[in-house]
Amino acid sequence: MIGSAESADPAERAMILSQDGWGRIVALIAAADGDISGAEDALSTALERAVTAWRAQGPPSNPEGWLYRVALNARRDVWRSAAARTSTALDEETIDRIDAGTDPAHHDPGALPDRRLELLAACAHPDIDPPARPLLMLSAVMGMTAKQIAAAMALPAATVSARLTRAKKRVAGLGVAFGSPDRLDLESRLPDVFEAIYGAFAIEWAQAAAQPREGMIGEALYLSRLVAELCPGDGESHGLAALIHLSAARFPARRSGDGRFVPLTDQDPDRWDGTLTEAGERHLVEVHRCGHVGRFGLEAAIQLLHMAGIRTGSTDWPMLLRLHDDLAQVAPSLGGSVSRAAVLAEVDGPEAGLAALDALGFDPDGQDDKRVSAFQPAWVLRAHLLTRLGRTDEAATARRRALDLTTDPAEREYLSAGLT
Repeated sequence: MIGSAESADPAERAMILSQDGWGRIVALIAAADGDISGAEDALSTALERAVTAWRAQGPPSNPEGWLYRVALNARRDVWRSAAARTSTALDEETIDRIDAGTDPAHHDPGALPDRRLELLAACAHPDIDPPARPLLMLSAVMGMTAKQIAAAMALPAATVSARLTRAKKRVAGLGVAFGSPDRLDLESRLPDVFEAIYGAFAIEWAQAAAQPREGMIGEALYLSRLVAELCPGDGESHGLAALIHLSAARFPARRSGDGRFVPLTDQDPDRWDGTLTEAGERHLVEVHRCGHVGRFGLEAAIQLLHMAGIRTGSTDWPMLLRLHDDLAQVAPSLGGSVSRAAVLAEVDGPEAGLAALDALGFDPDGQDDKRVSAFQPAWVLRAHLLTRLGRTDEAATARRRALDLTTDPAEREYLSAGLT
């Protein structure tokens, strides 16, 4: 993750590293007292000092370790302050224990212990309001800003900031450091952890113009593998890992060499990442070994079947429809329903797909179900199905609406081509 910042200005490099290593360092420091805000403030202090020190002296050999050490020292100063002594149970023995051991700043980044899964579990504590849990995980563990989270989740930035502030206070108010959760606690919190890891990946996927930030995609891949390793008997842990690996494998093919948008059906499978694809397939095998196929396992199976169809030129549409029907029973969603309508159109014809869209409350004039009418993939599919039916004027209207809802310049250019 450090390699992506090698040529940057020292100050810029510090910020790049903070995006990639933010969760790792925050988790290490917050592990002592559960104070996420305090850990974030300490890391911010370290970043400010890095700008000055690195410009004057050049970056250290292990920037992440340097940031951790400076952030830890800043946090220790707070713990030892007279004000902190009146409000925290941390004592000299605790502080010395935290500070004991080999200084990680003198070693490679892998020498820093990784306690992000513990931080994820702490953010999913049952005493934290459920709507705030994924926001807290995306902020504290993934290093995403309130503005980024708000944009991705269609929430006001002020609402996200307020929820994050309350949630962080709640974690700190639990009264204990967030040590490793026992297996029962971890398993009960896994659904929230899954949502945060996949949410971070999905946000990066949607917002990355041509290439994702190596850190965010890498963190999601790593954390999905970590959860699967820690919960090898949980099918959804492997389902999440399968889905993220298969999705990440296709990233290199979703843009042409000159940056044009390439839909899945037109992608060159030779550009898919073979290593990630194989890893996704292995995790999917583990899903079936565990005997429980949930939402993520089904979505991974759907994706793999689509990929197989593109490779062979023959897609098993009836099997895809059955998988979508199962997904609708396990985890109904607007996105899943629109995808099912697309598959249904391949099985029973475009009229059937269009009827399935209308059954969702789809109103071409946008007067009925606002959620559906504001969902860009629904308009893209509607334009496609109307084109197949020869209803060109209606198709053009749907495509224009899809354009209005599309923010990615490359995808806008692709959709615009259909209007000429």
